[in-house]
Amino acid sequence: MNILLAVDDSPAAAQALRLIAGYRGERARLALTVLNVQRRAPQEGGREVQAAREVLAASGFPCETAVRTGVPAQAILDEAAARRADLIVMGTRGRGGLSALGSVAMRVAHGSHLPTLLVKHDARLPAELGLRVRALVPVDGSDHALKAAARLAGWSEWLGVTAADLVYVQPGLPLIRALVPPHDELVEQWSGRESEEAMRGAREVLSRNAIEHQVHSVAGEPAQRIAQLAREMQSDLVVMGTRGLGAAHHALLGSVALKVAELAPVPVALVP
Repeated sequence: MNILLAVDDSPAAAQALRLIAGYRGERARLALTVLNVQRRAPQEGGREVQAAREVLAASGFPCETAVRTGVPAQAILDEAAARRADLIVMGTRGRGGLSALGSVAMRVAHGSHLPTLLVKHDARLPAELGLRVRALVPVDGSDHALKAAARLAGWSEWLGVTAADLVYVQPGLPLIRALVPPHDELVEQWSGRESEEAMRGAREVLSRNAIEHQVHSVAGEPAQRIAQLAREMQSDLVVMGTRGLGAAHHALLGSVALKVAELAPVPVALVP
């Protein structure tokens, strides 16, 4: 697994570094490059990557380092492409509000053709990354949700995936109940069929790869419910697609993915 770890002087970047340094699997499974991007002063970046190198070395990880100057988000994307990275890992610098992810993290997540693993400064880190991981995978029936499930299955060896939870957030149930209150059986039948259809492809992918999984169908605001489930089920990370079906009543993925990254208590891997 070829990982590009972008670092700076933020608490979130320090937490992303701790995530990698705490890896419990075989070190040979990961090839690491530590990158710092400076707009003007490359010497500052040298100190940042050297500090990260020392943390990783103490954990038994050799790594390459790189310092680049330029626009941070584009430089990260360019470096990932040049090094043929499989995954970008980075912290989020935001401090709340609509831009809680930070502009660089948002631009990388939007512009990357690679999965991006975003780590907040207060994210609860997996205790046994590389050995045992429980992942939460939101689905909406789209190809992009299916791609996220497939990506998780492909990562099972280096992550140590042992269990997954598929979650489907029911669209518009309160409105339907308001329109047809005497027909609860019809509503339940409709919602169950909708949920089953949305989860079918992802369940097949996980089953083929012998990943134990459970399914969950909930109602509510998608990002908030996904984050809540990650907290309640003690998930180690969330893995989700960044583009969904697009219709307003099915907007589980897409812009919601970034909101999940803001709200979730654990690292969030966004799969384009």
